[in-house]
Amino acid sequence: MPSIKTALSIKNATKVLGVATLTGLAVGLAAPAAHASPIPPKASSVLFGTWVNTNAGSNSVKQVVVSPARIGNVTVDAFGACVPTYCEWGKVPAIVYGANVSSTTGAIFQTNQRFLSGGKEWSRTALLGQVVKTSVGLRLHLRELTVFEDGSGRKNYEVDETFKLGKGQAPATAGSSVGTYPLGNRPALNAGALGNWVNASPTGGLAKLTIGGPAASPTVHAFGQCSPTACDWGTVRTITYGTSISSTVGSKLLAPYRFSFKKTQLAITYHRSPKGVQTLTVTSYNEFTDGSGRSNYAKTDTLVRP
Repeated sequence: MPSIKTALSIKNATKVLGVATLTGLAVGLAAPAAHASPIPPKASSVLFGTWVNTNAGSNSVKQVVVSPARIGNVTVDAFGACVPTYCEWGKVPAIVYGANVSSTTGAIFQTNQRFLSGGKEWSRTALLGQVVKTSVGLRLHLRELTVFEDGSGRKNYEVDETFKLGKGQAPATAGSSVGTYPLGNRPALNAGALGNWVNASPTGGLAKLTIGGPAASPTVHAFGQCSPTACDWGTVRTITYGTSISSTVGSKLLAPYRFSFKKTQLAITYHRSPKGVQTLTVTSYNEFTDGSGRSNYAKTDTLVRP
């Protein structure tokens, strides 16, 4: 198996990106190519610019360029770690999310993109980004979720990194946006994450969920907050991620749902403290597709054992 650095260099040298959805127990079903959702919300101006990785030693994404597009949308172009110049992934449309269904602007985005070699797809990456204000200025927090489809033995992995505004390469290439979620080469889920979970807050977006086994191919059965009883979202297969291409076990997973009126992706991270306290951090990315005028939004909840 190639080293992590070598594999990332090969990947960054050939990448190009897209979005995906899923219904019921199927991942990778045919779906329309992913494009930026109709607004609202409009992209906040704080998103725009060239974002440079604060970790100079990163072997993953080195810079991200977020540019305004028509009617309040944005495009995103990522650049991977190559020398002497970065490897451009290609500019793709992004989905913008606000804080709630009434948000007029949003500082959160998502892209999904495929990468080709000799005309054949071998990898995909989803970027989930959010600009936040910190004591040292604006920062872009970026989750990079990559799956492999090339039979190389490399495992799906996630990298979480932070970026600041700066200068870098200008976008010059178009990327390839797609509309499905392949399972890739999944590491097994940390077995501690299996079982039932409930929201620690009665006002959270999720009421509860169950992560079913086996750990090698876990599922998620989620319930939304509804009255008088929780809304049953059904069960979906999940995509699991480790911390590197060599990980055999991972604590992060993505559960994509598709409903008649919206798409929802649950980005889930399992935590276990040194004292044995278990929690799930779940961010739901909600994209409305029914023309209702509701804003796409992202919400983070903490779930605990019942």
